[in-house]
Amino acid sequence: MTWKQLTAYLVGCGCCCLLLLASASGNPPPDGEGSPAIFAGNAEYVGSETCATCHDDYEAHLAVTGHGQNNFRNLSDRGCETCHGPGSVHMDDPDNAANWPRVDRLEPDLQSAVCRTCHDGAKQFFWEGSMHQARGMSCITCHSVHSPKSDTDQLQTAQPMEQCFTCHKDVRAETWKTSHHPVREGLITCGDCHNPHGSAAEGMITAVSVNEQCYSCHGEKRGPFIWEHPPVRENCLTCHSPHGSNHLKLQRTSVPFICQQCHANTRHPGTLYDASSLADGGRASNREFNRACLDCHASIHGSNHPSSPYLGH
Repeated sequence: MTWKQLTAYLVGCGCCCLLLLASASGNPPPDGEGSPAIFAGNAEYVGSETCATCHDDYEAHLAVTGHGQNNFRNLSDRGCETCHGPGSVHMDDPDNAANWPRVDRLEPDLQSAVCRTCHDGAKQFFWEGSMHQARGMSCITCHSVHSPKSDTDQLQTAQPMEQCFTCHKDVRAETWKTSHHPVREGLITCGDCHNPHGSAAEGMITAVSVNEQCYSCHGEKRGPFIWEHPPVRENCLTCHSPHGSNHLKLQRTSVPFICQQCHANTRHPGTLYDASSLADGGRASNREFNRACLDCHASIHGSNHPSSPYLGH
């Protein structure tokens, strides 16, 4: 291969890579150059009225959605073809399944690229590389363009939490435990803490850290405190289970054992309450009944009392 042939080959590869990146980025192509969805090449736009001659049921469903109410049909004067691409090839041979302009026939990343030609704002900023995107999900995994069940966000289920629970069944089970955040009561939703489209923080939470997420509601735990409890400063999840627990206040286990996991033998005896000590009345701790650690160390998250280094007030 000569240098001229090698140069032409490399330039050709570079152009192909640029085309692939442009397609994956979700940027719409110029008018007349096809669609990010299905068709390209010789296909031409035929207009939404033409689509509606056969798909009037889809048009009716779309009319009551956010897309329809925001004059979606006139978006860029393309209507249905804004997402589905120019439909002339489909019109010429409508019975040929290979020509059906269905977005769900695309690979997941290309499905999302179609949506992200418009929906690329703050909530979707971290979609690329997010946990959901990395696991092969796309926008239409959760959202329905034509037949949504929810009042907002065009979800495939009536309630946002039910959409999340279709995959996160372990979290559903935790919300039915005795102590839980009021998700199933409808007072908060999964989206109050998590951004399903991705975030820069762990667990796709909407804050910069777990503690900041908790402080958005539990501001009284933020401090600053004169006397701090180090586990609280580090991570609320050290002691609390965020989705549900069978112990009080979403604790991972009960008091006093949750304290004794760290405070085993310091100052006054931190003897664990086990079967041998509980069964022997002579050896049973005087803190066995109604004398939990919090009876004395009441300000467990931190204290501003100048004489309370042990979080007693």
